[in-house]
Amino acid sequence: MKRPAELAEHPAKLLSTPPSAKHSPDGLSERYRWVALAIIVTGTFMVVLDSTIVAVALDAIGKNLHQASGIDWIITAYLLTVGVIQSPTGWLADRVGRKPVFVGAMIIFACGSFCSALAPTLPILIACRVLQGVGGGAMFPVGTAMTYELFPADRRGTALGIQGIALMAAPAIGPVLGGWLVTAFSWRWMFLINIPIGIVGAVLAIRLLKNTGFREPRPFDWFGTLLIGSGVLGVLLAFSEGSTWGWTSAMTLGVLIAGLILLAIFAWWTLYRAKYPVVNLRMFKVSIYSLTIGVTCLITLAQYARVVFIPLELESLRGLTALHTGALLVPGAIGASISMPIGGRLADKIGAKVPVMFGLIPIAITNLYLSRLTTDSSETTLMFFLFISGLGTGISLMPNSVVGLNSLPASLIATAASLRSLSRQVAAAIAVAILSAVVSSHLNGHLAFSGLEAAHRAQGAYNSAFTLGFWAVIVTIGLSAFLPGRARAKQLQADRLAEQEAGLLPSTTEALSAE
Repeated sequence: MKRPAELAEHPAKLLSTPPSAKHSPDGLSERYRWVALAIIVTGTFMVVLDSTIVAVALDAIGKNLHQASGIDWIITAYLLTVGVIQSPTGWLADRVGRKPVFVGAMIIFACGSFCSALAPTLPILIACRVLQGVGGGAMFPVGTAMTYELFPADRRGTALGIQGIALMAAPAIGPVLGGWLVTAFSWRWMFLINIPIGIVGAVLAIRLLKNTGFREPRPFDWFGTLLIGSGVLGVLLAFSEGSTWGWTSAMTLGVLIAGLILLAIFAWWTLYRAKYPVVNLRMFKVSIYSLTIGVTCLITLAQYARVVFIPLELESLRGLTALHTGALLVPGAIGASISMPIGGRLADKIGAKVPVMFGLIPIAITNLYLSRLTTDSSETTLMFFLFISGLGTGISLMPNSVVGLNSLPASLIATAASLRSLSRQVAAAIAVAILSAVVSSHLNGHLAFSGLEAAHRAQGAYNSAFTLGFWAVIVTIGLSAFLPGRARAKQLQADRLAEQEAGLLPSTTEALSAE
């Protein structure tokens, strides 16, 4: 693939680039960069907060709406929608621009929150959560693309690290805030608090944001979108509901196989038939990008071992309240919030290999500690290990993301951010399913025990999830040795800087066909 620096030496090559793929230098002021980043962080925080705040209120919602079953679909419907909507987000952001998509997503999310707060029945609430998922699923990847494009190539890690603070802080605040709102007021306030944030954020975005970034009015791939949307829906649904339907049931296997077949057809369509695919799988030809996706998926497995099973363990075996459990998880989020900008800055300076490898070490140590928990383990010690794990998460995640995006031409950033977010969503669903199956196998399919002996047995089952998380991190450390070091990372930055200075980019199709 010709580098932007090489293209700059051949004016005829640049002039032959289609007018639809032109990209002017940004000319953005330093003040504007930080104002825009603050608006993006606000939207990101709102979306991530809502994805974690609802879990503690499911019981209260069920009682208030007089529903004893189907309550889990309040979360499932949202997560499924987020997964499905992400694939066309990159195309839409390239077609109409980043600003309209971001503002529209924020407004849709706020409207979904308002409708959810007023929902009189469970089916209506689930439908409103789908509306929220449309906004939330679009906002995060386009926000990532906007943040990436706001700053010069040698400062993008720092900017994405600052955005990552919202990603890490919101899950810690969510359960604590949700528990307080449900206890002191009503579950409806968990949705109402999004409305002023969404309104203020949308107004500021409309008035202050510029519609910058790569633009290309390529045709919409309706067939490919239908294939990937249906396929992702099938895979996510199978892994989300497999424990309820039964992992070997006809329903689970049928939905999973159907989803995989649709994704296989989508891959064939994208690689051999579609001229303008909604998600260009040829991005995986870029080895660095593919490697960073793999690292992200494995880290996700270790993360969800902690996110899902620590609350289950503390509440079921120690009888802690959701609010108490949420408070114990706060140090982990604080550690990650502190280290996210540091990890981004390290990515700018020394690449990904060293930060990712060293950041994964405290995560591995924490999972090893969690795999040896007992029913009387100290809460203070637990909080300490979660804190150092959070530090490691911030140090390792951000450099991995930065070099992955830097490895691709700027014309592919919106699509790459969407695919990256979608991959993590699918990895999370698969991770939860695998970990749940491991725990259930140790519990013989039961999660409720009584008596000291049963409690020890349940403790061992939960510990098995953390053991699996530990080995996932060990494998990830091995993979991270192949990530770019300082010299290669600087070369990637130079490539992206040359693109920006040239002011012209190859189209999304040309960017990969030249590889």
